[in-house]
Amino acid sequence: MSSVSNDRKVKVLVVDDSRVVRVAASRMFGDDFDVLLAVDGADALSIIERDSDIHVVFSDLAMPEMDGYELLTALREHTDENIRTLPIIIATGAGNPEPAKKKAFSLGATDFITKPFNGTDLRARARSYAQFREANKELKEQATIDTLTSLLNLRGIQMQLNKEISFAVRHESNITLMCIEIDRYKDLFVRIGRHGTETLIKKVSTVLEDTFRKEDSLARVGLARFIVSMPLSQTESARDLANRICQTIESFKASLDGKRIKITVSIGVCAVESDEQVDVDFLLGMAFESLERALRDGASQLKEFGIDEYRQVLLENAKQTMSVDSVLEAIEHGDRVGLVERIDNAIDRLSPLFAMLSNEQIQRIVGYGQGMKGNIVNIDSTRSAQK
Repeated sequence: MSSVSNDRKVKVLVVDDSRVVRVAASRMFGDDFDVLLAVDGADALSIIERDSDIHVVFSDLAMPEMDGYELLTALREHTDENIRTLPIIIATGAGNPEPAKKKAFSLGATDFITKPFNGTDLRARARSYAQFREANKELKEQATIDTLTSLLNLRGIQMQLNKEISFAVRHESNITLMCIEIDRYKDLFVRIGRHGTETLIKKVSTVLEDTFRKEDSLARVGLARFIVSMPLSQTESARDLANRICQTIESFKASLDGKRIKITVSIGVCAVESDEQVDVDFLLGMAFESLERALRDGASQLKEFGIDEYRQVLLENAKQTMSVDSVLEAIEHGDRVGLVERIDNAIDRLSPLFAMLSNEQIQRIVGYGQGMKGNIVNIDSTRSAQK
């Protein structure tokens, strides 16, 4: 396993309402660290939600607007697992009695560090927790099973689809994919909390396991998103199954404060015939696009989507631009094919920015690409699959 400090700088976020403390901490970390500063919990939460590369958070407890306790709660109950698992080190001093430390620990604090800071200790903690976080990330990336549902995860379904595409080519058979998402998941999370939504996700996964054949492959590929691959299945039978799933989940009896909570899912269905040449990224991209079409129509919707429609979408997408947040969201959901045709256009538009970069910054960008190794998309093969 490679050390974080060998590949790129450890990125830390220091949260304190005292400018003196922020400046002192920034100087102690020095040039070997990438240091971000926040004035309170609200500022920190905003930064964390925008920057997924933060390795460690150092936070004070007593701050205006959102204090350290509220920040801990917000991070540990966040819908994004990457944010929920961030190491959070609480800075304590003479003004923080033992009960305050116990409360912070009960809310999910990873560790404590005492003010005034010792530079050596500060840097050592940051490196240790950053390396621990990276090690856990690598283990999760190597895993193929979703820990909450025991279904396949995104990596697992990608590997399975590779096999099913090879089978389909050899036997001249078709593949049908279904993409399913719990409607208004973020609103549900706010209303019923993490435990309630995780229980719901497990119930939905049980419905899917009970509905599909043993030879079908099921995966959880997002917070509330599932993919089902059905080799040798026809679109008509997939449509029937999708309607049955919608009806079953809509019959769930859930309530809050005596009021019924309506649970629904939206589903996209797409199929690839035996004479079509596609790869995994293309297949998943088409499934995700079919779901997006269903979601646009409202809750509890079913949308069928054809390969010619998807190719037209790719052509139209190539002419459009995307925000950085949209690009990162698409990559997170595994929809890399939809991005491939925009890469050349994006590079051209960013040329003024590239011209301003120093040699060190250029090397950092190159290093990120090399560090991705097997995660880099094979652009040539992906483009050939679209033709």
